Amino acid sequence: MTEFSVLQLSDTHLSDRFGYYASNNGKSALAAAGQNCDYIVHTGDITLDGIRHPKDFEDSSKFFKIIDRPVLCLPGNHDIGDNAKFAKAADENGSALNAERLRRHEDYFGSTWWSFDHGSWRVIGVNAMIIGSNLLQEQEQYEWISSQMETLDGRFIALFSHLPIFVDTPEDGLTLNYWSIDPVGHTRMSTLINHPNLRLVGSGHLHQQRSRKYRQINLEWCPSTAFTTGPSLVPEMGGSRQVGYLVHRFRKNGEVETAMIVPEGLVNHHLEDVVAEVYPGL
Repeated sequence: MTEFSVLQLSDTHLSDRFGYYASNNGKSALAAAGQNCDYIVHTGDITLDGIRHPKDFEDSSKFFKIIDRPVLCLPGNHDIGDNAKFAKAADENGSALNAERLRRHEDYFGSTWWSFDHGSWRVIGVNAMIIGSNLLQEQEQYEWISSQMETLDGRFIALFSHLPIFVDTPEDGLTLNYWSIDPVGHTRMSTLINHPNLRLVGSGHLHQQRSRKYRQINLEWCPSTAFTTGPSLVPEMGGSRQVGYLVHRFRKNGEVETAMIVPEGLVNHHLEDVVAEVYPGL
Protein backbone atom coordinates (compact mmCIF):
# COMPACT_ATOMS: atom_id res chain seq x y z
CA MET A 1 0.00 0.00 0.00
CA THR A 2 1.25 3.49 -0.89
CA GLU A 3 2.11 5.57 2.15
CA PHE A 4 2.18 8.92 0.36
CA SER A 5 3.05 10.48 -2.99
CA VAL A 6 5.11 13.41 -4.29
CA LEU A 7 4.59 15.15 -7.61
CA GLN A 8 7.90 16.45 -8.92
CA LEU A 9 8.01 19.38 -11.34
CA SER A 10 11.23 20.74 -12.74
CA ASP A 11 12.71 23.21 -15.20
CA THR A 12 9.56 25.17 -15.96
CA HIS A 13 11.66 28.16 -17.18
CA LEU A 14 8.82 30.60 -16.53
CA SER A 15 8.78 34.09 -18.03
CA ASP A 16 6.44 36.44 -19.83
CA ARG A 17 9.30 37.64 -22.05
CA PHE A 18 8.74 34.77 -24.51
CA GLY A 19 5.62 32.76 -25.14
CA TYR A 20 7.20 29.58 -26.45
CA TYR A 21 6.54 27.46 -23.37
CA ALA A 22 3.50 29.19 -21.85
CA SER A 23 1.01 26.63 -23.16
CA ASN A 24 3.04 23.64 -21.92
CA ASN A 25 3.45 25.15 -18.47
CA GLY A 26 -0.18 26.21 -18.22
CA LYS A 27 -1.37 22.69 -19.06
CA SER A 28 1.17 21.19 -16.65
CA ALA A 29 0.04 23.49 -13.85
CA LEU A 30 -3.59 22.51 -14.41
CA ALA A 31 -2.64 18.82 -14.45
CA ALA A 32 -0.60 19.21 -11.25
CA ALA A 33 -3.51 20.99 -9.56
CA GLY A 34 -5.76 18.05 -10.31
CA GLN A 35 -3.28 15.27 -9.55
CA ASN A 36 -4.09 13.27 -6.43
CA CYS A 37 -0.71 13.66 -4.69
CA ASP A 38 0.14 14.55 -1.11
CA TYR A 39 3.00 16.93 -1.88
CA ILE A 40 4.35 18.94 -4.82
CA VAL A 41 8.08 19.62 -5.20
CA HIS A 42 9.75 21.85 -7.80
CA THR A 43 13.40 20.98 -8.33
CA GLY A 44 14.57 24.22 -9.84
CA ASP A 45 14.99 26.39 -12.89
CA ILE A 46 11.64 27.82 -11.96
CA THR A 47 12.45 30.91 -14.01
CA LEU A 48 13.67 31.22 -17.57
CA ASP A 49 16.60 33.43 -16.58
CA GLY A 50 15.86 35.00 -13.22
CA ILE A 51 19.53 35.66 -12.55
CA ARG A 52 19.59 38.31 -15.30
CA HIS A 53 15.88 39.17 -15.49
CA PRO A 54 14.39 39.42 -11.98
CA LYS A 55 10.91 40.00 -13.42
CA ASP A 56 10.89 36.30 -14.36
CA PHE A 57 10.35 35.61 -10.65
CA GLU A 58 7.30 37.86 -10.63
CA ASP A 59 6.01 36.25 -13.82
CA SER A 60 6.29 32.79 -12.26
CA SER A 61 3.54 33.60 -9.77
CA LYS A 62 0.88 32.91 -12.42
CA PHE A 63 2.01 29.28 -12.68
CA PHE A 64 1.74 28.74 -8.94
CA LYS A 65 -1.64 30.45 -8.77
CA ILE A 66 -2.98 27.89 -11.26
CA ILE A 67 -1.69 25.03 -9.11
CA ASP A 68 -3.20 26.71 -6.03
CA ARG A 69 -1.53 24.23 -3.67
CA PRO A 70 1.63 24.49 -1.56
CA VAL A 71 4.78 23.82 -3.59
CA LEU A 72 8.18 23.16 -2.01
CA CYS A 73 10.74 24.86 -4.26
CA LEU A 74 14.46 24.37 -4.76
CA PRO A 75 16.66 26.71 -6.81
CA GLY A 76 18.27 25.90 -10.14
CA ASN A 77 21.12 27.52 -11.99
CA HIS A 78 18.78 29.81 -13.95
CA ASP A 79 17.27 30.98 -10.65
CA ILE A 80 20.40 31.72 -8.57
CA GLY A 81 23.39 31.06 -10.84
CA ASP A 82 25.97 28.49 -11.88
CA ASN A 83 29.08 27.27 -10.11
CA ALA A 84 31.50 30.21 -10.09
CA LYS A 85 34.39 27.83 -10.77
CA PHE A 86 33.36 27.71 -14.43
CA ALA A 87 30.92 30.60 -14.89
CA LYS A 88 31.64 34.29 -15.49
CA ALA A 89 30.73 36.80 -12.79
CA ALA A 90 27.51 38.80 -12.86
CA ASP A 91 29.36 42.06 -13.64
CA GLU A 92 30.52 40.39 -16.87
CA ASN A 93 26.90 39.42 -17.65
CA GLY A 94 27.84 35.92 -16.54
CA SER A 95 25.80 33.29 -14.78
CA ALA A 96 27.90 32.78 -11.63
CA LEU A 97 26.06 32.36 -8.36
CA ASN A 98 26.36 35.23 -5.89
CA ALA A 99 24.72 36.29 -2.63
CA GLU A 100 22.36 38.79 -4.28
CA ARG A 101 20.99 36.20 -6.70
CA LEU A 102 20.51 33.73 -3.86
CA ARG A 103 18.73 36.32 -1.72
CA ARG A 104 16.32 37.16 -4.55
CA HIS A 105 15.19 33.53 -4.74
CA GLU A 106 14.75 33.43 -0.96
CA ASP A 107 12.58 36.56 -1.14
CA TYR A 108 10.18 34.85 -3.55
CA PHE A 109 10.26 31.21 -2.46
CA GLY A 110 11.67 31.10 1.08
CA SER A 111 14.37 28.76 2.32
CA THR A 112 16.41 27.06 -0.39
CA TRP A 113 16.58 23.82 1.59
CA TRP A 114 13.90 22.05 3.59
CA SER A 115 12.67 18.70 4.92
CA PHE A 116 9.52 17.01 6.13
CA ASP A 117 8.66 13.66 7.66
CA HIS A 118 5.82 11.43 6.55
CA GLY A 119 5.44 8.09 8.30
CA SER A 120 8.55 6.01 7.77
CA TRP A 121 10.15 8.58 5.43
CA ARG A 122 12.12 11.82 5.64
CA VAL A 123 12.02 13.93 2.48
CA ILE A 124 14.97 16.31 2.13
CA GLY A 125 15.44 19.09 -0.40
CA VAL A 126 18.92 20.55 -0.82
CA ASN A 127 20.25 23.62 -2.59
CA ALA A 128 22.62 21.98 -5.05
CA MET A 129 23.83 25.26 -6.53
CA ILE A 130 25.54 26.58 -3.37
CA ILE A 131 27.70 23.47 -3.01
CA GLY A 132 31.28 24.58 -3.64
CA SER A 133 30.30 28.27 -3.60
CA ASN A 134 32.05 29.27 -0.34
CA LEU A 135 29.02 31.38 0.55
CA LEU A 136 28.02 31.46 4.19
CA GLN A 137 24.86 29.52 3.33
CA GLU A 138 26.89 26.60 2.04
CA GLN A 139 28.29 25.85 5.50
CA GLU A 140 24.88 26.45 7.06
CA GLN A 141 23.37 23.85 4.77
CA TYR A 142 26.05 21.26 5.64
CA GLU A 143 25.34 21.78 9.32
CA TRP A 144 21.62 21.47 8.69
CA ILE A 145 22.15 18.22 6.74
CA SER A 146 24.16 16.82 9.64
CA SER A 147 21.29 17.63 11.99
CA GLN A 148 18.88 15.89 9.65
CA MET A 149 20.98 12.72 9.80
CA GLU A 150 21.27 12.90 13.58
CA THR A 151 17.48 13.03 14.01
CA LEU A 152 16.59 10.53 11.29
CA ASP A 153 15.43 7.90 13.78
CA GLY A 154 15.52 5.04 11.29
CA ARG A 155 13.45 6.70 8.56
CA PHE A 156 14.05 6.10 4.88
CA ILE A 157 15.37 9.10 2.93
CA ALA A 158 14.13 10.70 -0.29
CA LEU A 159 16.46 13.43 -1.55
CA PHE A 160 15.49 16.15 -4.03
CA SER A 161 18.02 18.40 -5.78
CA HIS A 162 18.23 20.47 -8.95
CA LEU A 163 21.48 18.79 -9.99
CA PRO A 164 21.97 15.03 -9.92
CA ILE A 165 24.35 13.92 -7.17
CA PHE A 166 26.15 11.95 -9.88
CA VAL A 167 25.24 10.76 -13.36
CA ASP A 168 25.76 7.00 -13.07
CA THR A 169 28.15 6.27 -10.18
CA PRO A 170 29.80 8.37 -7.44
CA GLU A 171 33.08 8.23 -9.39
CA ASP A 172 31.43 10.31 -12.13
CA GLY A 173 30.93 13.11 -9.63
CA LEU A 174 34.54 13.39 -8.46
CA THR A 175 35.45 15.69 -11.37
CA LEU A 176 33.86 19.15 -11.66
CA ASN A 177 31.30 19.21 -14.45
CA TYR A 178 28.10 20.99 -15.50
CA TRP A 179 25.83 17.98 -15.04
CA SER A 180 26.08 17.14 -11.32
CA ILE A 181 26.96 18.69 -7.96
CA ASP A 182 30.39 20.13 -7.19
CA PRO A 183 32.72 17.31 -6.05
CA VAL A 184 33.16 18.96 -2.64
CA GLY A 185 29.59 17.90 -1.92
CA HIS A 186 30.55 14.24 -2.00
CA THR A 187 32.78 14.85 1.02
CA ARG A 188 30.72 17.43 2.88
CA MET A 189 27.41 15.56 2.44
CA SER A 190 28.82 12.04 2.69
CA THR A 191 26.62 11.09 5.65
CA LEU A 192 23.58 11.78 3.48
CA ILE A 193 24.80 10.50 0.11
CA ASN A 194 26.20 7.28 1.59
CA HIS A 195 23.44 6.64 4.11
CA PRO A 196 22.03 3.10 3.79
CA ASN A 197 18.49 4.46 4.16
CA LEU A 198 18.76 6.73 1.10
CA ARG A 199 16.24 5.31 -1.37
CA LEU A 200 15.55 8.07 -3.89
CA VAL A 201 17.39 10.96 -5.50
CA GLY A 202 15.00 13.03 -7.61
CA SER A 203 16.74 15.69 -9.70
CA GLY A 204 16.15 17.96 -12.70
CA HIS A 205 18.49 20.12 -14.81
CA LEU A 206 19.13 17.69 -17.68
CA HIS A 207 15.73 18.02 -19.40
CA GLN A 208 15.56 14.25 -19.75
CA GLN A 209 13.59 11.55 -18.00
CA ARG A 210 15.73 8.65 -16.85
CA SER A 211 15.34 5.94 -14.23
CA ARG A 212 18.44 4.13 -12.99
CA LYS A 213 19.45 2.39 -9.81
CA TYR A 214 22.75 2.59 -7.93
CA ARG A 215 22.86 0.09 -5.08
CA GLN A 216 19.70 0.75 -3.07
CA ILE A 217 19.12 4.24 -4.54
CA ASN A 218 16.61 5.03 -7.28
CA LEU A 219 18.12 7.78 -9.43
CA GLU A 220 15.20 9.59 -11.07
CA TRP A 221 15.69 12.45 -13.53
CA CYS A 222 12.65 14.67 -13.89
CA PRO A 223 12.12 16.18 -17.33
CA SER A 224 11.19 19.78 -18.01
CA THR A 225 7.61 20.82 -18.56
CA ALA A 226 8.85 23.56 -20.91
CA PHE A 227 11.27 22.07 -23.42
CA THR A 228 13.79 19.36 -24.08
CA THR A 229 17.15 19.58 -25.85
CA GLY A 230 19.16 17.75 -28.46
CA PRO A 231 22.66 16.31 -28.00
CA SER A 232 24.29 19.53 -29.22
CA LEU A 233 23.30 21.14 -25.90
CA VAL A 234 23.00 18.15 -23.55
CA PRO A 235 24.92 14.97 -24.45
CA GLU A 236 23.33 11.56 -24.66
CA MET A 237 23.07 10.09 -21.18
CA GLY A 238 20.49 7.39 -21.76
CA GLY A 239 17.45 9.51 -20.98
CA SER A 240 14.20 10.15 -22.80
CA ARG A 241 13.96 13.62 -24.33
CA GLN A 242 10.29 14.17 -23.61
CA VAL A 243 8.57 16.96 -21.67
CA GLY A 244 6.45 16.09 -18.62
CA TYR A 245 6.78 15.56 -14.89
CA LEU A 246 7.13 12.73 -12.36
CA VAL A 247 5.00 11.21 -9.61
CA HIS A 248 6.79 9.24 -6.88
CA ARG A 249 4.82 6.85 -4.68
CA PHE A 250 6.46 5.86 -1.41
CA ARG A 251 5.79 2.64 0.49
CA LYS A 252 6.26 1.95 4.18
CA ASN A 253 8.94 -0.68 3.47
CA GLY A 254 11.28 1.78 1.71
CA GLU A 255 10.24 1.02 -1.86
CA VAL A 256 9.54 3.82 -4.34
CA GLU A 257 7.59 3.67 -7.59
CA THR A 258 8.05 6.48 -10.10
CA ALA A 259 5.89 7.27 -13.12
CA MET A 260 6.32 9.89 -15.81
CA ILE A 261 3.23 11.96 -16.59
CA VAL A 262 2.77 13.78 -19.91
CA PRO A 263 -0.34 15.96 -19.67
CA GLU A 264 -2.53 15.98 -22.74
CA GLY A 265 -1.57 18.60 -25.31
CA LEU A 266 2.06 19.14 -24.30
CA VAL A 267 4.36 19.95 -27.23
CA ASN A 268 7.89 18.56 -27.22
CA HIS A 269 9.69 21.85 -27.86
CA HIS A 270 13.45 21.81 -28.45
CA LEU A 271 15.55 24.66 -27.07
CA GLU A 272 17.88 24.58 -30.09
CA ASP A 273 15.12 26.07 -32.24
CA VAL A 274 15.09 29.35 -30.28
CA VAL A 275 18.24 29.28 -28.15
CA ALA A 276 19.85 32.29 -29.84
CA GLU A 277 16.86 34.42 -28.87
CA VAL A 278 16.10 32.96 -25.43
CA TYR A 279 19.67 32.51 -24.20
CA PRO A 280 21.90 34.74 -26.35
CA GLY A 281 25.54 33.83 -25.94
CA LEU A 282 24.89 30.25 -24.81
